Amino acid sequence: MAIAFPTLEELATRKHASIGPTGAVIAFYTTNSFYEHEKDRLLASARYLGLKIISVAVENKGSWVRNAGLKPSVLVQQRKLVRGPLLYVDVDAVFHRDPWPALQSIESDIAVYYEKSGHLLSGTVLINDTPSALALLEAWQKGCMDAPEVWDQLVLEQIVMQDSAETSPRYSITRLPVSFCWIFDDLENEPVEQVYIEHLQASREAKKRRRFLGRIGKRLKRRRDRIVEIERILLSETDANCSEDFSMRDD
Repeated sequence: MAIAFPTLEELATRKHASIGPTGAVIAFYTTNSFYEHEKDRLLASARYLGLKIISVAVENKGSWVRNAGLKPSVLVQQRKLVRGPLLYVDVDAVFHRDPWPALQSIESDIAVYYEKSGHLLSGTVLINDTPSALALLEAWQKGCMDAPEVWDQLVLEQIVMQDSAETSPRYSITRLPVSFCWIFDDLENEPVEQVYIEHLQASREAKKRRRFLGRIGKRLKRRRDRIVEIERILLSETDANCSEDFSMRDD
């Protein structure tokens, strides 16, 4: 199901109301990598919606999986520093609309999206300001440190699965709708009326393989075509980098 990225006029009508409840959006990126541009695109989408973002720079650990495994460490740090709800999004994401009005009623420790297959996706994670949420992040951090070659979201999925099997689970989990973790070309996306957060699958760049005559794969081409479409809107202004005015950086 194809969904057009909103125009600047549409984004302006969706801007966060300063009187409404909100939290901080957390993202991280590796320095000296193409993820720095992914970060700029994310910040631009947040700027037009008036969203507060904390973007954290980390050093490259040498592989896509190891870099992704830094996610819970970043979140443990920010959960200890920042009060109120946190919304983690992968840095290759863009916002279509303000997510906070739809998230404010969630009282569980965390909220995540599960695919139809039953697998957890960690590209969007709501983290409430609770002791159990911090404990879950710390368990996730330890799991990734103990198994650095295992994908971070598989580690989190296993922790949540094991806990939910207990007689008295420690962590409370809410399942987010796909509109908070929309993968732009996933043919199995459930029908939705609106999208909050779209993920652009930067892992396709990180894992791309050399092909005959320098050709790129179809999935990577779809990603790049979608980025052109979005950046034609988001980065059309020469001062697009002023998105930093609406963010806090922890470099």
